[in-house]
Amino acid sequence: MFIDKAPYMEYNPEYLFAVGKLRVYERKLVNKAAFTQLIECNGFREMISILSEKNYSDNISSVEKPEDFEKLIFNEMSNTIDEVKKLSHDDEITNLYLFKYDIQNLKLLIKAGKNSEDINRALLYKSVIDTENLEDSIKEEIFYVFPESLRDGIKAIWLGEVQQGNLQEAEILIDKLWLETGHRYMKEKEQIFLRDLFSLLIDLYNLKVILRTKVMNYDQERVYRYIAEGGFIDKSVILKSCSMELEGMVKFFQSSNYNKIIKSGVEYFEKYNSFRKFEQLCSDFLIEFVDSVKFLVASASNLIRYLVIKEIELKNLRAILIGKNNGLSVEQISQNLGCAYA
Repeated sequence: MFIDKAPYMEYNPEYLFAVGKLRVYERKLVNKAAFTQLIECNGFREMISILSEKNYSDNISSVEKPEDFEKLIFNEMSNTIDEVKKLSHDDEITNLYLFKYDIQNLKLLIKAGKNSEDINRALLYKSVIDTENLEDSIKEEIFYVFPESLRDGIKAIWLGEVQQGNLQEAEILIDKLWLETGHRYMKEKEQIFLRDLFSLLIDLYNLKVILRTKVMNYDQERVYRYIAEGGFIDKSVILKSCSMELEGMVKFFQSSNYNKIIKSGVEYFEKYNSFRKFEQLCSDFLIEFVDSVKFLVASASNLIRYLVIKEIELKNLRAILIGKNNGLSVEQISQNLGCAYA
């Protein structure tokens, strides 16, 4: 059970400018030294001051109190999505990954249901699908805003789960649908790195499903329905681990690339009843993986790589602020963070 990565040799001269621009942005990412400063700083104002020296100056002026920080993170992610869209010369390819954020919007709207007036629409990502069109599509239950590759699947989940009130099940199956569709599309288009990225995301999704469903004691038939195809780990191998206890699962995957994620994630869960460590290690693994295309000078893959890195950076910033608001020590906050990219 080892990841079988092909060498990534992509070159498309149309992306020379885009990759060059991203290199400039990368130099402004929050590095390890800056994260240490943020963790050790004395208060919210000092944290804002440190970030203003990074690539956050455009949005930092609107942050006056800790409650505004979530909007800053959201705006930064939205700006990154927008920049990727502008730099792309292959909308079909980049959009299929960007649908991740439209899927997040969809899940938020599903969760809100009839209480849609309670949604903070300012926190709906402006990704590929216009948010007003998305809301209209849900109300009309025709999902015309989604591409054909996703439309029928979303409609089936809506009719089979959402209308029956199985909202958690619907969210899981929508994630599965996006992952399998993305992997299949990238494979057909011979986008080797992005195909492999979706394979990795499927593996991490499947492992998360197995761990969470063990804790929640779901029956095997239900778990089988959640497992996605297309990962580096064959679906049959994942399904074999369903019947194992957590300790047996750790041993089962100990020779795989995911040994550290599973072993440390399970140990942390058994000690603290939280999957935070598992999520953190998944982010670390993802950064290491996307860095395999770091030195490609002209490739659409680098756009998605930067998007992944920026999203993880923002998750770390959110974890620092939450930790400080909850009175956690410097050591406790540090343990909750994934690795810094820069």
